[in-house]
Amino acid sequence: MKTSKTNAFTLIELLVVISIIAILAGIALPVFGEVQVRGAQTKALSNAKQIGTACKLFAMDYSGNYPRWSDMTQNPPTPATAAALTDSNSVLKSLIPDYISDETIFWNPKSAGYCAKNQPDNKFGAAAGAGQGGVALDKGENCWGYVAGLSDTSSSRWPLIADGAPKGVYSTNENDPGGVWKGKKAILIRVDISGTVETLFSAQHTIKRDDTPSSNALIPDDSAGWLIKDSVFLEPTTYP
Repeated sequence: MKTSKTNAFTLIELLVVISIIAILAGIALPVFGEVQVRGAQTKALSNAKQIGTACKLFAMDYSGNYPRWSDMTQNPPTPATAAALTDSNSVLKSLIPDYISDETIFWNPKSAGYCAKNQPDNKFGAAAGAGQGGVALDKGENCWGYVAGLSDTSSSRWPLIADGAPKGVYSTNENDPGGVWKGKKAILIRVDISGTVETLFSAQHTIKRDDTPSSNALIPDDSAGWLIKDSVFLEPTTYP
């Protein structure tokens, strides 16, 4: 009589396989999460460059000046003083719709302190309403901070657009304003529209200036004379 053999895992072999899978998963998941973050940063950088390009086009029509008008209904618009400007939403909205027609370029769902979870509906120009819809760059639709008061002849290395943060100080809490990359990175577009994903200065979670390598001055640094007189870093409108 022949005895039949069945090929099957023993309990020990099964436990070994499960352990190997668990180890591989533990290695892969953090890497996958980092890849997702890098992808989101690349997309945000692309959006910010589009806004910077729109600022360049705007300057061609307004004597070289980057947006500095909170009221575009005047003819011609009168540049506002830095002290009169309160937030980046009210200034960057002057790019819509002539230079940018898609509000989602200004929106980042990871920027929980400034943006709503749902993307803008691009219905600006309709009757004004609270929250999203009806108003260009309404509350919850913009994540970008902006340095108002610059022009296309300003120093090419000066900052123009960056992730929003209260007074330029980023947070390690992703739910706070300025916590979009947990205080580790920030998207930065300069006057020449070059853009980078900056590594934040570790102690203060701020962007370190690079025109004087030995300097510890940080962005925003108008008090030390890095930014021109009468320029100001504007934070987006917080949400909710």
